[in-house]
Amino acid sequence: MRERQGGENGMDVTRKPTRDLTCKVLALAFTLALTTACPGDDDDDGGNGPLGDPVTLSGTVTYDFVPAVYSPSTRRGTLEFNQAQKRPVRNAVVQVRQGTRVLVDGTTNQEGRYTLTYRPSGSGALTVVALAKTTQPEIQIEDNTDNNAIWAVGGDITTTVTTKDLHATHGWAGTSYTASRRIAAPFAILDSMYTASRAFMDARPVNFPLLKVNWSPNNVPQSGSKPQGRIGTSHFSFAENEIYVLGRDGVDTDEFDAHVIVHEWGHYFEANLSRADSPGGPHSSGDILDPRLAFGEGYGNALASILLPEPLYVDTMWSGSTLAAFGFDAESEPPSTDDPRKGVFSEMSVFRLLYDLYDSGTNESYDRVSYDLGILYDVLVGPQKATPALTTIGSFINGLKAQSGVNAADVDTLLAHYNIGSISSDFGDGDTPLRAIYTHVPGIPYTTEVPLVGGLDYNKREQNQYYVFTGTGRNMTLSASHASQDVGIEVFGQGRSLAESDIDYTGTETVSIPTQADARYVVVVYGFKETAGNYSPFPTLSITSQ
Repeated sequence: MRERQGGENGMDVTRKPTRDLTCKVLALAFTLALTTACPGDDDDDGGNGPLGDPVTLSGTVTYDFVPAVYSPSTRRGTLEFNQAQKRPVRNAVVQVRQGTRVLVDGTTNQEGRYTLTYRPSGSGALTVVALAKTTQPEIQIEDNTDNNAIWAVGGDITTTVTTKDLHATHGWAGTSYTASRRIAAPFAILDSMYTASRAFMDARPVNFPLLKVNWSPNNVPQSGSKPQGRIGTSHFSFAENEIYVLGRDGVDTDEFDAHVIVHEWGHYFEANLSRADSPGGPHSSGDILDPRLAFGEGYGNALASILLPEPLYVDTMWSGSTLAAFGFDAESEPPSTDDPRKGVFSEMSVFRLLYDLYDSGTNESYDRVSYDLGILYDVLVGPQKATPALTTIGSFINGLKAQSGVNAADVDTLLAHYNIGSISSDFGDGDTPLRAIYTHVPGIPYTTEVPLVGGLDYNKREQNQYYVFTGTGRNMTLSASHASQDVGIEVFGQGRSLAESDIDYTGTETVSIPTQADARYVVVVYGFKETAGNYSPFPTLSITSQ
């Protein structure tokens, strides 16, 4: 999620290069860090000696996957280490090394098997190493608290060894982890994200950009220095285009919470292939959210349930000394328990609605649809990305209805179950509450009072109002002001945020943007009034053309 104030997007982050980071590997299988030279680099371990005879080495790379379980009826859950499964590490980079020299590299197949042929050179010790890094798509799991070393598992070999299996263990010792044996975590994260990526790649030709994921046993739910592990929470950083995952034993470890992992991967998908206008920030079940946030979080939950595939979303954490969990069911959880106010502003409504659009084999009278992942992909990368409105369930549903083979009447039946009207435009026409957050500006210049309600976070519905205006081909100046309360302003157009201002606790926030004639723009006015009730007077919005 993105934090508007005090969060990681408030900093100017310079992205570090990642394509050279395979030159440093953290291999906890030996409890030592292998600082390696890239192929062809000089070293001092005999790497320039005569080549030996070719040796073919094969084996299987696996990891321990620990299921996260939760019961909606008892509201209890945990990580079931006694049900751990040995799973293959798929499409991972495997290398044979002699000293610090990489002799050969390859990848595992879908069963985790690899075969490498190498020629030893010199007298340095031989090792085989499997990196927590895939190649198609390119995903790598790094330690943000150790100079971004890529995690790995490995073992010693000799030239007489022709078979070598590698296994990453979970390291659970009954009440806590044994640090030197806690190797499975980065591979579990990698495999969940690989599963998500391949699901889309199997449905459509997709080229995913490099994804860097930061996991460390030092990552804690505290804000501060990320190289020291204070990452706030598991999240996708829109500023860095990278994912951070919690890992502190006894506090919160998310590596086996596959839904959490894929949820954050979903935000990476939005940022790189689709679009996300969400303001981020705190949210929970039952909140009446800004509809951009409701869509973004509901979409992330639904995507995880669809791609894994598993309808029961589970997130584990420690409660004191006990490993506990919370969760919710995409299919059968009674909505009244976690979704008391269904509609477009509820992330739980969006979550279950999106899941119902995809799932099959249900018997509910209101759910007569089942659209494949390819159609959902087409909406996300097409109309949802290009919408002149903001990214809400309104823009998604309107884009979905335009797809070939989609039955609009059946979609409307499903919408009605979640207290959503028959959406007929990106701006929410057909659903009165969603349409009401948009005000169309009849002409420029324009001045109006903005009906905000205080006592809520800046990302809740009552603290936000949208205004849609048409460009004139000239620069426009937009101002939001209040004499005694803090307000902010952000302008969207051409599928992106164009300008934003929130620099003062009171007074006037002003931005200026060039506009294209007849193009539509959306300005969001949002407030931070901490006391409950209407602003008195309401904030003022003005739009002028120069």
